[in-house]
Amino acid sequence: MNKYAPIAVYTYNRFEHFRQTITALEKNILAKESTIYIVSDAAASEKDEENVKKIRDFSRKIKGFLSVELVFRQSNLGPAKSIFGAEREIIDLHGKIISMEDDNLTSSNFLSFMNSGLEYFKDESSVYSICGYCPPVDLTPNLNGDIWFYPWNISWGYATWKHKYDLLNPLINNYEQLKENGILKKINRMGGLYITDSLKRDYKKQAHFPDAVLCSNMTRLDMVSVLPMKSKVLNIGNDGSGTSRGVNTDKYNVELDDGDKLEFSFECNKINSMSSTKKVSKFYNGKKITQIARYLGVYQHLLQLKQFYK
Repeated sequence: MNKYAPIAVYTYNRFEHFRQTITALEKNILAKESTIYIVSDAAASEKDEENVKKIRDFSRKIKGFLSVELVFRQSNLGPAKSIFGAEREIIDLHGKIISMEDDNLTSSNFLSFMNSGLEYFKDESSVYSICGYCPPVDLTPNLNGDIWFYPWNISWGYATWKHKYDLLNPLINNYEQLKENGILKKINRMGGLYITDSLKRDYKKQAHFPDAVLCSNMTRLDMVSVLPMKSKVLNIGNDGSGTSRGVNTDKYNVELDDGDKLEFSFECNKINSMSSTKKVSKFYNGKKITQIARYLGVYQHLLQLKQFYK
């Protein structure tokens, strides 16, 4: 078995995003020693057929990796079934995985960081995942070194192990149970208002937030994620495309790691990460009016109003 984790890139109809994502990955130091899976969902409508075909034609020509495995859906499964179905199969086969969306630009040391983290924390039961993205918040006054611990997973390029993945998957929204046993209050005290709000909206079928389901249950099991001090991922998909339709923002933009560093220090005290958690959760929770709307459970309506008056 390859000592490096396989990479899974999930894609649908955003050809240019996908092309940039693959081009950046090809420049990674460990690309030639890594297997990459391209998981392409089939077109849901005629208007998407051309872009799906362009993605698949491009995928057949991808080079620069140890091997390229093409998973082309014959019919449209939708993002949930296509992504989580493939993720389950790949992690069952390899025992670990690096999962990526098709809009994740990476630094050239992204794979080095992810694989080193997987090796270092594989037996640490409290660590659920290694994440490549770090929000644009100044953490330097609080931490030294290459990593810090965040209570929740960030899905823009993350890695995990089968034995930990199995603890939380398949993802089931147990909102009422988490509310009753005090987990939601605990998450809010930790700064995760954006998570409990998303979990509730997912539970009410107002939107689909698998990340909120995952993160809430990470808290239930007292698990954390490892984040880099310097982001190894830049998400270029917050442009109103894909599942972010209607959301066009540069709020999450970061300056990527220059890629020079290939060996990392994973020593970090979880207590020292607490002040950084407060900063980042405040960043995600949004402005005061957004926080109030989340707390009152009307954030979905606020979003609709914003779209209406655009």
